[in-house]
Amino acid sequence: MNASGHPAETAAIAQRIYGNAARLFLCVFLFSMVNAGFWAPALTDVIGGLFDGQVPADFANRDFANYWLSGRLALSGDLAALGAQSDHQAALEAAFGLSDLEPRNWSYPPHFLLLTWPLGWLSYPAAYAVFMTVTGGWFIWAVWAFVHRSVPGDTRAVFVVTIVLLIPFFCLQFLAGQNGFLFGAAMLQGLFWRKSRPIAAGLMFSVLTMKPQLGLLLPVLLLAERRFAAIVWTVVFTGVLTGLSAWVFGFSAWMSFVHITMPYQQYVATHWGGLFLHMMPTWFAAFRAAGMEYGSALALHACVGLALVLAALHAISRAPDEMARSRLLLAATFVLTPYAFNYDLGALLALAGLELARRTEWQSARWTAALGGGLVMALPLWTPLLGRPDPVLILPPLVLSGLLLFWTASGGGAIRWPLFTKAGSVS
Repeated sequence: MNASGHPAETAAIAQRIYGNAARLFLCVFLFSMVNAGFWAPALTDVIGGLFDGQVPADFANRDFANYWLSGRLALSGDLAALGAQSDHQAALEAAFGLSDLEPRNWSYPPHFLLLTWPLGWLSYPAAYAVFMTVTGGWFIWAVWAFVHRSVPGDTRAVFVVTIVLLIPFFCLQFLAGQNGFLFGAAMLQGLFWRKSRPIAAGLMFSVLTMKPQLGLLLPVLLLAERRFAAIVWTVVFTGVLTGLSAWVFGFSAWMSFVHITMPYQQYVATHWGGLFLHMMPTWFAAFRAAGMEYGSALALHACVGLALVLAALHAISRAPDEMARSRLLLAATFVLTPYAFNYDLGALLALAGLELARRTEWQSARWTAALGGGLVMALPLWTPLLGRPDPVLILPPLVLSGLLLFWTASGGGAIRWPLFTKAGSVS
């Protein structure tokens, strides 16, 4: 609702916001459609599988299969199959009654099982639908919380624009059956509450320890802002979740994670190739996909990433508000970590989409800004860049690094954007 509260004026403002965002919407759509040959059949497989009497192989070959299997194994009391990849693959194929499924392995610490074990009570299609609905609803609610706090004008219209810009991310989550909604929502809620509700923020940040590469820079931000209560509660809740998982699933689950799961994940990062590298918008993955060996790719990634992140940390120290620092933190995290996927980008894309939507409240985006915003928001669908020439493979990390540099130069995106103004106008 706008400040005046008059319905006619509110409708006029909303109409202007939607109109100003038209170029952004068009660019997001066009960039998404560039790779429709990859994602559209996968999305069709999932939709068909949800309503199929059986579970076809195309639907079983989703990342969600790992979560569903972990729930069933947790309920059975035997988690041994989550250890070695060969045992996990055999248990997965036996659970579906299918053979020759795509190779998968378990990669999460045991306290993640505290969230996945209820899925074992449901059939695979039902569990898939429930998981996507519950975590997706939480993610949307977290986005609304940020919009409501940061938008003084027509909150609803800005929220709608933000959600529309996030459609590529929603599609990727649904077709991949991934946990991006869950961890994206936890990150957004933790950042939202870090000042006002440190206990709740600590709980959210402790959930992120289930996927620790997404929280690499959180301690730096919390220390810089002197959020000591949030840090203490994060440690407390992490200890509680770790202890609870050891009590419920046995200490052997953690021993298996340390001695089997973690070394195998290192092996995957070192030796595996193919699709998973193309779904990682990091410099490391781009170099590996182009044929560079593991050590050289990691070293080059570190050189590029650290330089950009140091500049971002300096910008964080000078950023004018929590929103700007949150944006810089998220962008810097995905430039720094070598191991993150396009379906992990939820929190970053939510704040990027919100910033784009806020700007359309005042001025129409020029084509340069619409193209840049479209590249960022459609990244979940215009990747993976399979079959493209090697130089093209750097586009995903280049886009994220460009976003980080833009926010770094503009103090986290908190200054006026000339690219969003028409010639001769002032934003």
